[in-house]
Amino acid sequence: MLILGVLGTAKNTGKTTTTNALLKCLSDKPLAITSIGFDGEDLDHITGLPKPKVFVEESTVVATSEMAAKHSTAKLQLLKKLEITTALGPVGIYRVKQPGTVVLVGPHSSNGLLTLAETLRSENIEIFLVDGAINRIVPFQHADFVILAVGASRSTNIDFLFLETKVIIRTFELPLGRGTRKVLKGLISTEKLSMFRGESISVESPMHLLLTEDFAKLEKLLQEIDIAVMRKPKLLCVTINPCYAERRAEGFTLAQIDLSELSKMIERELNIPCLDVVKEEERLCRIVEEEIGKMGTLEGGISP
Repeated sequence: MLILGVLGTAKNTGKTTTTNALLKCLSDKPLAITSIGFDGEDLDHITGLPKPKVFVEESTVVATSEMAAKHSTAKLQLLKKLEITTALGPVGIYRVKQPGTVVLVGPHSSNGLLTLAETLRSENIEIFLVDGAINRIVPFQHADFVILAVGASRSTNIDFLFLETKVIIRTFELPLGRGTRKVLKGLISTEKLSMFRGESISVESPMHLLLTEDFAKLEKLLQEIDIAVMRKPKLLCVTINPCYAERRAEGFTLAQIDLSELSKMIERELNIPCLDVVKEEERLCRIVEEEIGKMGTLEGGISP
């Protein structure tokens, strides 16, 4: 089973749009889906603007809480209750009997995600989709692949978006290794990291470096410290969402900016595919299917 994560740099950066595209792309495979935290509310609780919903086809497996399952329009059949707790009750595993939308409330910890993944293997799942925002990033260390969702809701400053994306990609490019390096466990702040200038260290994963708002400082430290990671997913591509909530006198309204230049900069300077899923869904599908195909070839087929 492969775990594919969709990681947003903030709320409303296009995670759900990307996830829905992946559900369509991979619909011929046994699929499961969950969220690190909560996903699926009708309206954004800050702006009051409508949010896209996760749509699942028949036979998809969904991991969510009982309360969230009741608020889904898809008809769900409970397969198993788990001892993974959330603010909205314990997580259960459901199979979709009739297509519709789902509210996702999944595990919030790495251990919870690993427990859920182990259970899903017994359901012969091939692809396990997980979405979540960067403030819930640590469980993504256990994914095989990650797609990064960047959007104007994070910032309308293209220079900032490029810097943040560049630094995130840089952490995913850190080498694997431990050896004689000093090993740092847990989340690593830039303040703590700055104590190891000129040294060789290992951290648990790229995710353990990314809970920061000072990406310029993190970029500088990545240049000054020899850092390796113990585990990491492969970053497949970046998706961009030009839409954001613009505050006006009468409240919020949906607006958008042109992110085409940002997309070109990311591809040209960071050497990774960057696309607008709404316009380039087929390209996203090709990227993901090619990587899954490579894994199948290397392993002689994807193991459940």
